[in-house]
Amino acid sequence: MARAMRPSKRASAGRPASAKTLFVRWSRWAWSWPGAILLVAIAVGAAMSYATPWWSASPKPEVAKVPAPARVDEPAQAASGPRLAEVRQAHLRQLQPVLRTDAEKLSEIARRIRAAGRVTDIHKDRSDNAVELKSLFVSDRVLSGDLQNHYSEYARAKERLRRNVSDQEEEFHKATLLVMGKLSLPAGAEHRRQEVALSFLEKCLEKGPGMTLIMRPDGYQYTARGRLRGYDGTTVVAEDERAAFEAFTSFLPDADVAAHCESLKKRAVGIAANAKKLSTDAIGLAEGTTLPGECKYTKLE
Repeated sequence: MARAMRPSKRASAGRPASAKTLFVRWSRWAWSWPGAILLVAIAVGAAMSYATPWWSASPKPEVAKVPAPARVDEPAQAASGPRLAEVRQAHLRQLQPVLRTDAEKLSEIARRIRAAGRVTDIHKDRSDNAVELKSLFVSDRVLSGDLQNHYSEYARAKERLRRNVSDQEEEFHKATLLVMGKLSLPAGAEHRRQEVALSFLEKCLEKGPGMTLIMRPDGYQYTARGRLRGYDGTTVVAEDERAAFEAFTSFLPDADVAAHCESLKKRAVGIAANAKKLSTDAIGLAEGTTLPGECKYTKLE
């Protein structure tokens, strides 16, 4: 650079070089390869010396402060354990009598179905029987529904039994109407049509002889569905009773009636077995000392 900026001998010998001449000489030198490299180096150095590194100027990311968990009142926490256990035991004592009543009612269901092939009384109105049937499966208006929260398997089995009993009652009613429609009776014995049909179903389900007429030297005995009527001093059978007995003994069931009989017999056997088992289960649950499951009665207020 010194050599480039030094005036030539020709110029020094005469007048000094003008500013224009110096600028031209400097431009020629700057655009040569050595000059260009040197200028770039100078520019980069200046920029590096005055520029502030971006990473030193950029703000640091803020870290969210997670609030520390609130301190638990250790004495209160320790006291809640015994209180909760006490609440659960109190609710268990509420459910135990419900389970014991369940056991008694389930045992009664098993006894009735074994005796008659159905649970409710055929002599009662169907609406009355529906009320009785519901009462046999609800031992407590409030707490019976809560059993499913603590003894779910027992509650489901009990509900299945209820549906089976309801199906048995309904099919028994349909079978009775079916047989009544197929009987042949004189007008004088028409009032005994249902009696004959029910007597046939009793025999069909193998729950009794159905209907009998026994002649004695001093009278006779007429029995229908377990009800005995004895007449002394006469061997002349009443016309309506004789006609009813003849309709009973002469009735031959068709395939439809026979199918109902088989279905009723099979279901009755299952109901009796399941009711007996559930009765035993209910007693066992009532004797338990711990209460499984959760409900609104087992929570601390």
